[in-house]
Amino acid sequence: MLVDLIDRLRCPKPHGDTWLVAAASRTEHRHLVDATLGCHICGAEYTLRAGELWFGDATEETPMPVSEGETLRTAALLGAVERGLYLLDGGWASLAASLGELLDVDLLLADPPAIARGAAAGRGILRGVGDRWPLASASLHGLALSRATEPRLDDAVRVLRAGGRLIAPASAPVPAGIRELTRDGRHWVAEKAAPLVTLARGSR
Repeated sequence: MLVDLIDRLRCPKPHGDTWLVAAASRTEHRHLVDATLGCHICGAEYTLRAGELWFGDATEETPMPVSEGETLRTAALLGAVERGLYLLDGGWASLAASLGELLDVDLLLADPPAIARGAAAGRGILRGVGDRWPLASASLHGLALSRATEPRLDDAVRVLRAGGRLIAPASAPVPAGIRELTRDGRHWVAEKAAPLVTLARGSR
């Protein structure tokens, strides 16, 4: 996992937002390979093994078919036109290698299928992610969501920056705080609204 990505990580336990402190036992260049990450508020510890950061028991996800058309479609749905941090959840992670060749962006993978993990060297991999994303608020430019529980959807809005895009299965509800842009029989795409700015009238 890239050292730079550690600053975006947060403890997923239900308490105040806090950084995770890393104690590395093996590094390679700018990557943490083996380490322990700890929360100074609740004392929780999370293990980074072979570049994969574990938050709980991982589910085995079904890979998505990889093709040039699917890669281009995903890049377009994410609106990935600028450098930023994008998260591919579950089966979406199958497209990590092809998206990495197409786009100059940073990718985080959450519970990627086994077939995708070998192609994900050098990327950040999160395993056993529950209903709360272990990420700072407004830290992602885009998120392609595979397992769409209502709490996961609501928290996805939190971790998106203003203007960031969320892709979710067509059967999932669109959460508050996000505006639907388009949908087809497979997925919908929505964009996080920018916060309202209150203008105060100046005194004369």
